Amino acid sequence: MDDRRQNTDDGPQVTEGGLPTAVGEVVPPAEPRRRRRRRGQVTVFPNWCKGCGLCVAFCPMKVLEQNEDGRVIVAYPEKCTACRWCELHCPDFAIFVTEVEGEE
Repeated sequence: MDDRRQNTDDGPQVTEGGLPTAVGEVVPPAEPRRRRRRRGQVTVFPNWCKGCGLCVAFCPMKVLEQNEDGRVIVAYPEKCTACRWCELHCPDFAIFVTEVEGEE
């Protein structure tokens, strides 16, 4: 004879968030939180840039490129994450980054 009994507690169940649900109600899985993506706006002062290429070589998102004159241009502004690597390492202070409202 099997002595195991099933739990027949008909009381309210508790969801992940701690809120009670009706008996037998199916609780949808919680949506994952979306982190706001940091965005930056890069400004390059062409008169100050000597074209050393440090910013282009080390930008983790490949936002910057050099044009035919060797000057830096913002080729992919939508990729900027406002890490400010280019701004902090530019020997000529020719780059300025501002953080802008990001998308979710």
